[in-house]
Amino acid sequence: MKYIFDANKKPIDVRLKLVSHKPNNLIKTVVYDADTKRVYSERIDKLTGSKEVIIKLPLTSDKMIIESFTKDNGRKPMGMDKSFELIINPKKDMMPLKTYAVDMGTGDTEFMNFIKKFITDLPHLSDSKSVYRSPSGKFKIVLFDKLKSYNGEYLPTPCMIGTKSGTIEASKNYLMDMSVNQAVGVLSHEYGHYYKNPLSNRPVSDEFGADLNGMTIFLGNGFGQAEYLNAFKKVFKGADSEQNRQRYRVMRGFAFKIYDGQYFGKPYNL
Repeated sequence: MKYIFDANKKPIDVRLKLVSHKPNNLIKTVVYDADTKRVYSERIDKLTGSKEVIIKLPLTSDKMIIESFTKDNGRKPMGMDKSFELIINPKKDMMPLKTYAVDMGTGDTEFMNFIKKFITDLPHLSDSKSVYRSPSGKFKIVLFDKLKSYNGEYLPTPCMIGTKSGTIEASKNYLMDMSVNQAVGVLSHEYGHYYKNPLSNRPVSDEFGADLNGMTIFLGNGFGQAEYLNAFKKVFKGADSEQNRQRYRVMRGFAFKIYDGQYFGKPYNL
């Protein structure tokens, strides 16, 4: 099931209702560019009954498609999959983007504007160890096709930051395999390492601090916590460890607190 709508490159929230006619139905919802098919948002819901979902889209293209389909039946023409329904009212459910009230500093704002543009332009950027800088020159990303270790082995990671330089190295191949929102999420995490961890009395290398600091500025720019969690599900799938499982549990707990309103509507610090 799919809907086509004009986003006109404006930030929006899209409200939709999923109704499952079978128990434990795995339903995937993706939002993508109608012309290039580039995915901006994706999520999977395990559903019995009905659920209202808000898809947060700080970044959009001109014309976009929302499509939902089940794991069991795959992509089918509108109305052919009787196991669920996707319900959207275009006049009521396309809403102005809401953001969490996060106390954003000038550096946070510059970095997020920089990476939002970087990820938007990513399909057209050179990955031959090309260097991209924010307008002030404070933030720098070096783009490769894939990231390598010092001994030349490919690394299963989308990006990493120099703990002394603050320079981010990123894999174009990996980032292009993620949704636009997820790619912004993992870059926010790297920013959390170098620029935010020290402000919360954590070592630059601390992963847990970078996870939560990154999620904070991600939410402050109107992205959703579900997309941040989905980004790290992908990353951790290729790097399973007890530490990464614990990191995911901590991020998920933090996201639930935000969802429950413990942090919504007011600035907060970790």
